[in-house]
Parts: sequence; C-alpha cells; structure tokens
Amino acid sequence: MANGEDSATSGDTTAKIDYTSPYFLGPQDRPGDYITSVRFNGNNYDEWSNAVRLALRARRKFVFVDGTITKPTPPCTEDDWLTIHSMIVSWLLNIINADVKSTLAHYEDAAKLWQDLKERFASADGPRIHQTKTDLARCVQTKGMAVGTYFAKLQSLWDDLNNYEPLIACTCGKCTCDVTGQHVKRRESERFHQFLMGLYTDFFGPTRSQLLTQTPLPSLNRAYQQAMQEERVRGFAQAHEERPDVLGFAVRTDGKGAGRGAKTDKSGLICTFCKYSGHEISNCFELHGYPEWWGDRPKPGIKGGGRGKSQNSGVGRGKPPIKTNAAVTDLVAETKAKVSLGGDDSQSTPLPRIHT
Repeated sequence: MANGEDSATSGDTTAKIDYTSPYFLGPQDRPGDYITSVRFNGNNYDEWSNAVRLALRARRKFVFVDGTITKPTPPCTEDDWLTIHSMIVSWLLNIINADVKSTLAHYEDAAKLWQDLKERFASADGPRIHQTKTDLARCVQTKGMAVGTYFAKLQSLWDDLNNYEPLIACTCGKCTCDVTGQHVKRRESERFHQFLMGLYTDFFGPTRSQLLTQTPLPSLNRAYQQAMQEERVRGFAQAHEERPDVLGFAVRTDGKGAGRGAKTDKSGLICTFCKYSGHEISNCFELHGYPEWWGDRPKPGIKGGGRGKSQNSGVGRGKPPIKTNAAVTDLVAETKAKVSLGGDDSQSTPLPRIHT
C-alpha cells in the first residue's frame, strides 16, 4: 500500500511541471549532453558564452544562469531547483577544456559558475568595445567576396558589440514616448549605412545610390536583398559574356584549320614578263628558272606549257626562287632578249634543268 502511495506521489510530482516551464526536463535532456560544439579553452570566452546563451535559451534554461530565477517558486520544490541546476552545471562542464576545468571550484549553482567564468575570463568592456568598433570600421567587401560572406562578418561584429552596448530600454514602466523603439530604429539606421559603406564600390555603386535616394530609407534586410539580387544579375551577365568568347575561339580555330588547305585566288595577277595571269614577275619560272621539284617543264615550241602548275603549285607554295650560277644567269638573259625581239618560240633554246 505504501508503494502505491509513493507511486501516486511520484506521478503527481511529474505531472505538476508543465512542459513550458523552465523546470521541465524531458527524456532527451541528459547530464552528458553537449549543448554546443564550441568548447571553452580559456581564450574564447565571448564566442563560447554566446553559443551557451543561445543553447540554454532554446531550452528555456538561461533564466537560471543570468539570475532571473533565484529561488524555487511553487509548484516547484527545492528538489526541482537542485535537479535543474545540477543538469545545467553538467552541461557547462562538458564544454570546458580539462585544463580550465581543473581551476574551477565545485559548484552546485549554475548562476555562480557562470558568474565566476565571466569575472575571470571576460574581456574588459572598454578595450573590447574599442576593438569591436575598430573591426567594424575596417570591415569592407573586397573584390571577389560574396555579399553573404561580407554580411555575416558584419553581423558577428554587431552581435559582439550588442553584448557590451545593449539597447537602452525603459525600466520604470512609465515611459509613453516609446524610447526603446526609437533606439531600435537608430541602431537599424546605423547598421544600414555601415553595410552600404562597406560594399565593393565598383560593383555596387549604383545599388548604393539607388537605396540612398529612397524616402524613407529602406530597412537593412531590404538593402541586403537588393545587393544579393545585383550580385546574381552580375553573375548571369558575366556568364553570358564568357560564352560568346568560347564560341568565337572555336570558330576562329576552325577557320584557321580550314584555311590551310584552301588556295588563294590569284586570277587577278598578271606577269609583266610572260604576260600570263596567275602570278607576278617575281615568281615567274620562265624568267627565274624552274625549281627541281617541278615535274614537267615546258617543251620546246610550247610557250608557257607549264603555267598551269606554276599558278597553283609554284606560287601557292611560296618557295623562294632558286639561286643560279653565272652561266645560267647569262642563258636566262639571252632567252629574255629573244623574247623581247619577238623571236620564234619554236627556235628558242629550252632552258636546262637546274641543279642546286
């Protein structure tokens, strides 16, 4: 019978804590859990504390750490108080390096552990604020940096600064001018201008001008959206410009290859020596002599019998005239004189094959 009463009492205790209560612990909450992947090593308190703050708020447990809840209130009991603090202390110790953990005293109160860590490792507000504002002033988007990457850097610095310079809020409850809302708008405006000032001017100059001329000024999120759209449009345009260059290169390459086998039209050329078309006097074989690679030389009595090949082969190949010795030069000069005097072609002496 006693066991039944104990069971009923235990069931009543479990049922009295609503799942929305900060005291509620579900089956997924265990002392060995790692509530964040950021481990405290003694030098990264700001990063670590921000990660812990987010993780505990997601579980509705940060109120036990920041001192909002200092003692148990009904229907929760002292046992509930000890249980929740023991769980939070375990979570915090799990994400602290062993060398730092060894310097800590034994704590059963999560708020005292949190305060001890803050006093020992948190940077002084003055130097930290100065460093953060310096980093903000130097935070600009460089060429090739994505807008999202640039904005993420700004957001991280803004969050750090907000931890040391929180918004001014009315605490008396008698303010009717919405001073908190005005401070929120002012900070939003400062961040809007800071974001625009750091954008890469060569790419986002027109976007910046367009946003600044709007009345009233758009929100920071709207400015970020406009910059992202401009970045996407610029990316599409760049891809479109690069594609014709590739096609043009392929066309030029094909044209170059096809031109190797094509023959130049020389029908408009006329030799002033032999009066035939298709070549000039500088390439006239009848004047300068036939090269050795020439197959059929013109036979005696047939004037210009080989001109067909000379037009297509000799000229097309573009080889320089073959050097002749003095005897051959004299023979060519004699032949030239006969042609000039109108001598009988059938009586002319054929040019000998030249060997060089």
